Amino acid sequence: MSVAAPKRRYLTRITASMLVYGLSIALAAYLIGERELSGPLAFAVAIVPGLAVAGMFYAVGMFMIEIKDEFLRMLMVRQQLIATGFAMTVAAVWGFLESFGLVPHVEAFYIVVLWAVGTLVGALSNRLTHGSWGECW
Repeated sequence: MSVAAPKRRYLTRITASMLVYGLSIALAAYLIGERELSGPLAFAVAIVPGLAVAGMFYAVGMFMIEIKDEFLRMLMVRQQLIATGFAMTVAAVWGFLESFGLVPHVEAFYIVVLWAVGTLVGALSNRLTHGSWGECW
């Protein structure tokens, strides 16, 4: 069974989410940082990039649901588990180091960046252990 249609939908969803993410960060920086927007509207503007990240996770989840090939689905699930474990482990270790004053504070949204790096780690692991990068690489 072809993965072309699920992959196309995944790429559409992830691209839309990333565009909203990038544009909303720029808009928030301008409105809140430069124009000093405050109050409830500032909160609403600041939440949009986080919702775009939720859209990225939605795109990944839907791709896993829509893939009918069990091997490819297993690779995707494995990749996401590795990415999540990687991000959470680094965040926990850094958090403990930070709580003891040994490293500087890092904004929490960087955990998503760690997760993204973790997807590469997961894809590499899939390639080394199962001979395939999966469908998104």
